[in-house]
Amino acid sequence: MPPAPPLPPVTVVLDRHDDVLHTRTALAAHHPSSGRITLHPGPGTTSETGLAHDLLVALGKPPLLPGRFPGGRQPAWEAATAWLTALPVTRLTVLRAHRLTIRRAMRLLQLHALTGIHLTLVCHRPHLPAALHQALRTAD
Repeated sequence: MPPAPPLPPVTVVLDRHDDVLHTRTALAAHHPSSGRITLHPGPGTTSETGLAHDLLVALGKPPLLPGRFPGGRQPAWEAATAWLTALPVTRLTVLRAHRLTIRRAMRLLQLHALTGIHLTLVCHRPHLPAALHQALRTAD
């Protein structure tokens, strides 16, 4: 069996002045059938499941899965990972990455490692926030 190809790098964009052009460009690039997803996380939530639901919506899939799950837990990340693997998606751009908690950032890095997707994190600040810096230190 040939060795697995190396993972594409994680790209971090520092949008120092929160320029609307960066956001508009990333949103305009969203075209799932061409392999590009732009995730604009919903405001007011820090839950990992909420981020997975936002990703499912960006993929054009229903965010809430039917059925009953152990402990009331919906396997949203598993569904998002499966869809990213099944669809011809090769690039994921995440806006407002400076607002990610360390746990949400780690989930995105795990998704990158599992699917091999090219991950771009857009921080609309002049510096990398501590949570994202800490999460990125764990990535290869």
